[in-house]
Amino acid sequence: MNHQQLNTDDWKKVERKRGFFRSYARDFGKVSAGNFVLLVGNMIVFVLALCVVMLLFPMIIPQFMPDKLKDYIIGTGLVDESLVTDDAVNNMYYLMTMIASFMLCGFNLVANGPVCSAVSYYYKNVLIGENSFKDDIKKGLKDNWKKSLGAMFVSLIVTCVLLFNIGYYQNGPMSEGAMGMAAKSFFFCVLSYWCCMQLFIYPLIACVDLSFKEVYRNAAIMAVKNFPLALLVFVIQAVLFGFLPFMLVFVVGSLGYGIAMLLYLLFSFGFIGYISMYLTWRAIQKIIQTED
Repeated sequence: MNHQQLNTDDWKKVERKRGFFRSYARDFGKVSAGNFVLLVGNMIVFVLALCVVMLLFPMIIPQFMPDKLKDYIIGTGLVDESLVTDDAVNNMYYLMTMIASFMLCGFNLVANGPVCSAVSYYYKNVLIGENSFKDDIKKGLKDNWKKSLGAMFVSLIVTCVLLFNIGYYQNGPMSEGAMGMAAKSFFFCVLSYWCCMQLFIYPLIACVDLSFKEVYRNAAIMAVKNFPLALLVFVIQAVLFGFLPFMLVFVVGSLGYGIAMLLYLLFSFGFIGYISMYLTWRAIQKIIQTED
């Protein structure tokens, strides 16, 4: 593995901060700046995420179609049928697709690759205390845009294929029986593992000089070797980008909608990006120490 401005002395600077949470608390303002860049950058590809949600999510969850959503709400009996108007259902559908699209971006399944790698490079320098926001973002974009753009399209294609297969075996002609259940479970597990791999893709591109193939090979290995932590981050992502926004918007109401927007603006993307960089660097450091 060829190291790109990455060595043991740099890692010791991170260790002196005594762990992830103390490091994060110390760098919260800088991480929030990176969060804003990620949010704005992902707005460019947000329409792609919307397309994926609108085309593939109904195959898995039929309620991601307005007519099915309306029938489901009426069927629960929790709301009087006269109150379930088309406008109300369409508003709910709009919010569901928006949250689901943010979730795809938050998992880096449909994300702006060049921006993600640039922010990863910036976070690496934040960790060692030698960062310059403007210069780091600019250098990260300039050095890694080609490779990270390729990773962006690979992620988009693989994600669509996996979602299609889950939907096919969820509600398609082969959904019944043990074979359908086994296939659906298999593709869901593969998708979960693919999400864990995404934690390492852009930090590897940003910090290590690897070929495109080697990036994915090392990400796959790191996802296995760090599986408990990667799975924990996967759960945190599911809460931050899925469960929590849905609860805030549909249970709390208008105030919850505002809180969800603040989380997107100030916290969620940057927190996951910072964790990704920290986990990847720890994994790379173990390899450096082994080679030394």
